[in-house]
Amino acid sequence: MPIKIHPDQDALFLDIDGTLLDIAPSAEEVVMPKQLIKDLGALYGKLGGALALISGRTIADIDHLFKPLRLPCSGAQGAEWRLSPDSEIQSHKPLPSTIAQKITDAFGDIKGVRVEDKGYTVAVHYRQAVAQVEEIEEILTSVIKAIGAKEIVLVRGRKVVEVLRAGQNKGMALERFLKHEPFKGRRPAFLGDDDTDISAIGASLKNGGIAARVGRGKKADNAFASPDSVRAWLNVIVVGKAT
Repeated sequence: MPIKIHPDQDALFLDIDGTLLDIAPSAEEVVMPKQLIKDLGALYGKLGGALALISGRTIADIDHLFKPLRLPCSGAQGAEWRLSPDSEIQSHKPLPSTIAQKITDAFGDIKGVRVEDKGYTVAVHYRQAVAQVEEIEEILTSVIKAIGAKEIVLVRGRKVVEVLRAGQNKGMALERFLKHEPFKGRRPAFLGDDDTDISAIGASLKNGGIAARVGRGKKADNAFASPDSVRAWLNVIVVGKAT
């Protein structure tokens, strides 16, 4: 197995798209295996509640996707968080609405590009326009510069570029969990797949933990070949054959 988990000592943090779930033509078309929901529910208990999802999706979207399972999670690239399944969602201040509108207007005539306003971030999906990624980033840079938006950065994910506040990232989300029970005092272990996960990989390693990159082995201790191999690994932990 790529990494070893000790359920009584570790806290597990998981990205969703490209890590737990296979990438689909659109975020709405991902396939959720029923076994994954069962295994995550069992893992939550086995880890004493020290299991959290850290995603670019909003928490509302996460809850809908994993229904009926509710877990501690952080959404919108760290902009919102829920420290336990039953606690209230907390969040940073949303981006000014003018940013999302200006970006939407800028991409109105570009085929294959979809703009998603998440409130705290603006995601520009280009799964149907991969060859235009450089043009997309140039347009985004121009829009941000034109409206004079300060402390705004672009982060490239898997066939998506997100516009968000500087300093708002998955690494901060992971470290926030580590300050609270049942995560506090445990060794963090993070699994992610793209550049939006680099900050969380770094945060996990900085805090004495481990990390794995799904599909690629760079900037993480280990690597999984695909989301399918991640799901198989999680199932092994659940059934207790190995950790």
